[in-house]
Amino acid sequence: MVEYMQHEKFQRGATLLEVLVAMVVLAVALFGMAGLTSSSIKSNQFSRMRATGLSLVSDYAERARSNIVGFSEYAHTVGYNPSTRSAATSDPTVSPASCDVTVDAVNPSNSTNTCASSIATYDKAQWLINVANRLPGGTAYVEVETPDAPSTVVGMTPTRVLNIWLIWSAIFESEGFSQNQICPAGANIPTDGSVSVNCMYFRIVL
Repeated sequence: MVEYMQHEKFQRGATLLEVLVAMVVLAVALFGMAGLTSSSIKSNQFSRMRATGLSLVSDYAERARSNIVGFSEYAHTVGYNPSTRSAATSDPTVSPASCDVTVDAVNPSNSTNTCASSIATYDKAQWLINVANRLPGGTAYVEVETPDAPSTVVGMTPTRVLNIWLIWSAIFESEGFSQNQICPAGANIPTDGSVSVNCMYFRIVL
């Protein structure tokens, strides 16, 4: 009788230990699943931001392509200012300024066209509002290039290049989420950790 009770007590202890081990294993598995879910959500968020960025950049490239005369005016090399990164509830851009096109038939080099600059200024203002509305705290830094066509190619027009960096508030995550690219030096983004942003770079050749 005593041996049976001791055996029964031993069996109860072993069962409790097995339950504790199973709970530990289950807890580790749940933590692992939570980490995978979090990583998946972060990746999905970044993918959505990239798709939005592609749409915005395509829009700006088409605006610049349709206004080749005013191409240089599509540059936006303003330093990063987090206090101005707010979405607009309405379109605050004003209509393009009045402009004039004068053609000198005798000496074409004396012809004037102020409309190209006016349209570019309007396009840029409207596009920056779209960036702010579609990306969290979004803004952009844009450089333009107009390299000369190779001298060995006759009749080739100069290439026009847009270097666009989209900048927006970083998704506040751990060190594991570091898919952002290097931000442009000209944007003067603080490197002391006082601001947390993501940058995405596009190079568009027109």
